[in-house]
Amino acid sequence: MLLELLRQRYLEMLRSVPSRWKVLIVDEYTRPMLKSVLSTYDILEEGVQQVDVITAPRSPQPRLAAIYLVMPTAQNVDLILRDFAPHSSPNSTSAQRSSKKREPAHLNAQAEPPRYASAYLQFLEGIDDQLVGRLTSELPHTYLLALKELYLNLHALESRVFSLKSPHAFLSLFSPPGPKVDDSVARWNYEISRMSHILVNALATLGEYPVIRYYSPPSSFHGLLGPAAAAGEPMCKRLAERVQAEIDAYARDNSDFPPISDPPRPRGVLLITDRSMDLYAPFVHEFTYQAMCNDLLDIEDGRTYRYTFRNAANDVEDKEAILTEEDSVWTEVRHMHMKDALDKLIADFKAYAGEHDGKFGQSGGTSLNDMKDMLASLPQLREAKEKLSLHLTMAEKCMHLFEKKKLPSAAFVEQCCATGVTPEGKIPKTLVEEMVPLLDDRSVSSTDKLRIIALYIMHRDGVPEGDRRRLYQHARLALHEMDAVDNLSQMGINVSKDSGKKRKALFKQRPEEDSYDISRFQPALKYMLEEHIAGSLDQTTFPYVRDAPPSGGPSSSRAASVAPTQAGSLRSARPQWTATRGRRTIAELRQRVVVFVAGGMTFSEVRAVYKLSESANKDIIIGSTSTITPEQFVSDLSNLERGPPGSDASPIPPAALSASRKGSKTAILASHSHQTNDRSHTHSLAPPSGQTRYGPETHAHSHSHPHSQEGGPPPGNHMPPPLDSYSSSTSSRHPRKLSPLEYAPSSHSSNLSPHAYSPAHITSTPSPSSIRSVSTTSSAMHTSDPTTVTPRASKPQGSSNVAAEVGEKEKKKKKKLFGF
Repeated sequence: MLLELLRQRYLEMLRSVPSRWKVLIVDEYTRPMLKSVLSTYDILEEGVQQVDVITAPRSPQPRLAAIYLVMPTAQNVDLILRDFAPHSSPNSTSAQRSSKKREPAHLNAQAEPPRYASAYLQFLEGIDDQLVGRLTSELPHTYLLALKELYLNLHALESRVFSLKSPHAFLSLFSPPGPKVDDSVARWNYEISRMSHILVNALATLGEYPVIRYYSPPSSFHGLLGPAAAAGEPMCKRLAERVQAEIDAYARDNSDFPPISDPPRPRGVLLITDRSMDLYAPFVHEFTYQAMCNDLLDIEDGRTYRYTFRNAANDVEDKEAILTEEDSVWTEVRHMHMKDALDKLIADFKAYAGEHDGKFGQSGGTSLNDMKDMLASLPQLREAKEKLSLHLTMAEKCMHLFEKKKLPSAAFVEQCCATGVTPEGKIPKTLVEEMVPLLDDRSVSSTDKLRIIALYIMHRDGVPEGDRRRLYQHARLALHEMDAVDNLSQMGINVSKDSGKKRKALFKQRPEEDSYDISRFQPALKYMLEEHIAGSLDQTTFPYVRDAPPSGGPSSSRAASVAPTQAGSLRSARPQWTATRGRRTIAELRQRVVVFVAGGMTFSEVRAVYKLSESANKDIIIGSTSTITPEQFVSDLSNLERGPPGSDASPIPPAALSASRKGSKTAILASHSHQTNDRSHTHSLAPPSGQTRYGPETHAHSHSHPHSQEGGPPPGNHMPPPLDSYSSSTSSRHPRKLSPLEYAPSSHSSNLSPHAYSPAHITSTPSPSSIRSVSTTSSAMHTSDPTTVTPRASKPQGSSNVAAEVGEKEKKKKKKLFGF
């Protein structure tokens, strides 16, 4: 869904430029976004001769139109203006003469044409008014042919998954304020501003004007966390209200948003929550294929897997596999339990081998046409075989690590802690006896031991300080690993029994009937969505930003939310999602539910979204600041009290965090329009992919310039350093100190709802309201001395509950946990 929508919008953006041949210029932030939805072949098919990075040296192409697909930053605007600024290069003959006369070469310089024939500016999201003013006043009007805001600023990882790719956001959102409280709150506000921008981009892309609900934890669960305590407002509430204000402004200024469908689609819902709602999910071992691969294998960013294999010549080769939805095998098995996935992979491989080995082993009786067909299908067959072999190899490696790391035993303890019951539905009474031998076992990794301890502490709602230290000793945890467990207290968890407060679970675990014994746990997000769909989700813990929709549910028609059509609209072409496509199928008109998890989403939550979409007949989409693995979450927890790296540095300037408007774009563009009245243009103001701020879609003439000398930037124009400042594109787990040139979405958060503009047809329109950024215990452990606990058959000293009562039934059950 998301990937296909973004693909169509990017293609429409390229096709909106009338020139047959063009150059596409991207920055370091937009390049991976474009690459994730369009292949090189797709781009070349649209007449793009080359793709350049705006900060890199670029050869002049004075006969080609330039499409700038970039973020609306001051640095990018500087580089765009530089491409069309008059500059000069010394004429060789003049230079020789000047050298003889000892005169400066620049006195005999010869003017060069601009780098490109024309500029089509396609900004990924709203651009600040001051930057628009610079572009329209400093860029020669004969070259500026379009200026548009696309609102496509989101990373679509899968058809139902998007991300900010901002792994450091967890620390900015939850780290306790240090000595500089104002700085911590400023970073917190910056992250909220950035999240709201991406959410509005996602909603605009989907064509959804939803009702909004947010997570408001009860006081019995936990209070305000991190900088939210200093700001005096829950994070999810602040984020939800900001998204509501910005999507309202966008709808006011876009008469065709949200689109009207026939028959009407039920109005969508946006549910905003954060990582603190469910801290079990990041620790529990999930044994579905995608989650298990990302947990146990070295997969980069959830999609790139590098491995070695032996080819037909018995030589070792290094290969890289990209795990995307273009891989049909991956898509089919990613949410299956590992046992089921492995069974299917083996069956498919055997079927493939039986079918094609027999087909190509035939002799005689094969016509020439049959042989041609078989030869033509060889590349596809080879690719299918490689995909099956790849996933069989990955599954086999996962199963090897599953046994080597003793995950059957570890997962049994984890499931009892996370669900609160044994596979038989009884309260677990021998967790210490099950757990301590695993903590003593050197074949169990320290990270897995930490996960067991964290889950046990949450299950017990805290343990005495002495018992916790003894558990650390058993597990031989390093200091940073102990910090990770201790810092759970910063996430609202009762780590110690000293607090005396009982933490009540938000949702009761309801294991499925056909679940495996070590796969009984379900993330809280699944239960939240189920109760919301059923209309039973508590409105105190998950309130609406505005009044609840009629009939107590969010499924009412969106007709009431559709803005009235404005007479005299400047648009001559409406966005693609408003086009009439005839009557749609029921599947196309299902209600959309967007759930956003601030602070990171797990693969178990992603899996739950896909499963619920099928079972509940809803289009559910999940987004987050990043996708997290257990290892990454442990690393973040260990650094929680220290905060994000660079947190001692000055945060984003207050002006960058302000969402107030700085003037009218209409006035800015109107002042420029009189310069272009003498030009002949055919105006097509609103491309399917976004909102037009300025510019005709076609022009009757083309620019013709003499060829410029090739090479890098003209002499004297030094390129600035690369745009590595975009936090979303960095692979680092930690943010850098932000510079004034870095992208701060909040600096133009009010620009999310511009009208379409034309240099020949400028109408006055009121500015939307400014959006102001406000900154400003139970029983003890079963054993009093875990250090004396011996393997399961022995009775621990001082324990009131022993393993003898477990019985043989439970022990036999453990032996068939995984079903092999």
